[in-house]
Amino acid sequence: MLTAVVTGPDLFSAKRQIKDAGLADAIEIRLDCLDAIDLIKIQKLQKYWNKTVIFSLRRKQHGGKYLQHDNKLYFDLSRLFSLKPNYFDLESDISVDFLMKMTKEHPDVKIITSYHNFENTPDDLKEVLKSIRNPYATFYKIATQAKNSIDSLKVLEFLKENNDGSLIAIPMGDNGSFVRVISKIYGNKITYANVDKKNALGQISLEDLLNVYNYRKIDSDTKIYALIGYPLDNSLGHLYHNDYISKKNINAVYVKINLQAHELPVFFTAIKKFPFVGFSVTMPLKENVLSFIDEDKANVGSINTILIKDQKLIGYNTDGIAAIDSIEKKIKIKDKRVLLIGAGGVAKAIAYEAVKRKANLSIFNRDQKKAYDLASKLQCKAFPLERIKDVMKEGYDVIINATSTGMEDVDIIPAECLISGTIAMDVVSKPIETPFLKNAQQRGCLVIYGMEMFINQANMQFENN
Repeated sequence: MLTAVVTGPDLFSAKRQIKDAGLADAIEIRLDCLDAIDLIKIQKLQKYWNKTVIFSLRRKQHGGKYLQHDNKLYFDLSRLFSLKPNYFDLESDISVDFLMKMTKEHPDVKIITSYHNFENTPDDLKEVLKSIRNPYATFYKIATQAKNSIDSLKVLEFLKENNDGSLIAIPMGDNGSFVRVISKIYGNKITYANVDKKNALGQISLEDLLNVYNYRKIDSDTKIYALIGYPLDNSLGHLYHNDYISKKNINAVYVKINLQAHELPVFFTAIKKFPFVGFSVTMPLKENVLSFIDEDKANVGSINTILIKDQKLIGYNTDGIAAIDSIEKKIKIKDKRVLLIGAGGVAKAIAYEAVKRKANLSIFNRDQKKAYDLASKLQCKAFPLERIKDVMKEGYDVIINATSTGMEDVDIIPAECLISGTIAMDVVSKPIETPFLKNAQQRGCLVIYGMEMFINQANMQFENN
């Protein structure tokens, strides 16, 4: 049940949110977020929506805004039950005697019993579920803080193994965002979405769930692709890949998973329990994942694509080909002088491809040793980054920024040394115009945006599958 969260705080705002929730299956009216518990106004909101309505009145200790004492809480709950919403979401510490009383007085109102843990995700979620069971609940909601992607997968596994049709499982926080999408595969009873603003970290908008993630098409046979890395805020992969999946009518979904290097050993064990079929790999993991794949098809010292075939992790790299293909739409790089800034995962792939196509390559990096190590493998030149100005003055044909500095609004390439008519490329796709490319354009260079490389490599990722 795709549920849009309505928070008001005033009647006008709440009505606007309900109007924007038109494509949802249900709305949850967060009564604790309204400016007052006014039964007449709340009833108007109910009438403004002709589908399923869920009430919740959450106290501060459960992540809500209701601050009254217990006697007032039970008084307000009793009044609100009289409005006969379809469901009432009540925390697990609400008296069982009260649940029994409300069930007798309002048998048409179904109860959701909720457990919230804002500190962590307990190891034994099954015990948590056992502890909150009662004779009066229709659904049980367990929402726990996901400190990392491993916690999120723990919640997903719990849902998979214990769902009897009554379970709602939510890993809270940005690390749990991807599970809000793929939990539908395992019959999660309710997925909450925002229509106005995020009500909780990790919550996804109704518009994105429907139009980006194609939520309605997700079912028990849906396969999962994911982008792994950290941070992922600037990544556009979920937009491009889900659009491709939709157009090709593939029963799959593409999500973003915040993942750091120290989590990789547990992560690659945990994913075997779920229908993952492939991963895009971004910084800072392109080199780290090499230790976990079964076969390296790239052999360039970094991986940007992992496909799962016959339960084996097969690694590829489409970065270098994608970058050089973008450049060679303007100029063939054979025997051309190419300056490459960076020696990380993306830079390695580009360097290998540039040498393969017989460019005259020079590599620059802050960490001089990394630049020399890469150059020695490829038998090309390497310089410390502080030498970039001197080398540029000697002349070049192509300059490529293969670092992430463009995302940080930093330019490490001296603008005054850029040569008109040469090619300037940045691997960063967001922002589209990095400081380096802005300077290059002003100096009369032929600019290649990171988005062009991104589209090239994304297409090749699916071609490999």
